[in-house]
Amino acid sequence: MNERHVARSAFTVRLAYFVVFLGAGVWLPYMPLWLASLGLDGGRIGALGALAPALRWASAIALGWIADRRHVRHRLLVVAAAGASLCSVPLLFVHEFRSLLWIFVVLNLCHGCLIPMLDAIVVDHLDGLGNDYGRLRLWGSIAFIVGAAGSAPLVDAFGPAVIPLLLVVPQLACAPVLVFLPRTQRGQAEHARAPWALVTPALAAFLATVLLAQASSGAWQGFFALHVRSLGLPDSLPGLTFALAVVAEVALFHWGRRVLEWIPPADMILVALVVTVVRWALSAVVTSEAAVVLVQLGHVVTFSALHLAAVALVVELVPAANATSGQALYGLMGYGVGNTIGVAVAGVLIDRIGTSGLFWFEAAVATAGIVPAWTLRRLRR
Repeated sequence: MNERHVARSAFTVRLAYFVVFLGAGVWLPYMPLWLASLGLDGGRIGALGALAPALRWASAIALGWIADRRHVRHRLLVVAAAGASLCSVPLLFVHEFRSLLWIFVVLNLCHGCLIPMLDAIVVDHLDGLGNDYGRLRLWGSIAFIVGAAGSAPLVDAFGPAVIPLLLVVPQLACAPVLVFLPRTQRGQAEHARAPWALVTPALAAFLATVLLAQASSGAWQGFFALHVRSLGLPDSLPGLTFALAVVAEVALFHWGRRVLEWIPPADMILVALVVTVVRWALSAVVTSEAAVVLVQLGHVVTFSALHLAAVALVVELVPAANATSGQALYGLMGYGVGNTIGVAVAGVLIDRIGTSGLFWFEAAVATAGIVPAWTLRRLRR
């Protein structure tokens, strides 16, 4: 493959990551704020937040299996992106909880497969894309920064009512960009196994680790904006905090290949769990604006390094014919089951123990994740 073709293909992948993650930069820091502005209580906000990972990753594992078994990954990816675009439009005018519930269900079912299928496409064609996953994936992080930081002044100026518009606009660009991604898949369709047949002791330890790591992030994922407000800090701070955390993430992804050459993926995952415990404990006690922002820079290890190591480890643990299912299985257990449990439990606890108490609880959950992380490290040696 000549250099011009590599550059063109890599540009398409970078643009794909950008458009997929741009809306996430708005959703993650500001969706709870918008839902609260509609008069929803913590339980209902938690319920809607918990739907997102559960439905997205249940959809991802089902569609991932179909994509591997039928070799229709590219087609499914484009159709799902188009469906998600259409389903996002009603957010502009629907404000009642029951209607929002249905919109969230359909939107997340459509959106679920986008990231694991995009990751699987990139991993399948990595040798023709410059052979550096991190430097391609960092464009998703840059998009997140643009979405989060760019939304902050608009939310300050126009209030939470502007948030749905900021979500819909980037979503409409997804399908037209994803259609230009590489269409071929590695492996033979008849060799693809059912997702549950892929589980080995090492993969089971890995999945338990990412489940607990993501379950510990319920306060950050679902209620950080409310935590900031409870401290008397500006409503624009969550978006800026997320943006700065992801700036650090971009740097890590840029040097990711060298980092994983220095620290093997299984060791990196163990380090990430230890840092996660420290991050949530500090989140429970700091109150100044500068300290709140500084602590959340730990995201570069607790999410970014963990994800980089996880994607690399899935490639080692899962056959090539199951590349899509493998990435979806990782997402299902971590961002699906883990986030669902984390956000739902956080929604139940927040009115009882407050946001600071919630972060102490998250630190305890992350501590439990060190056990399977240590087991994974032992099995990979």
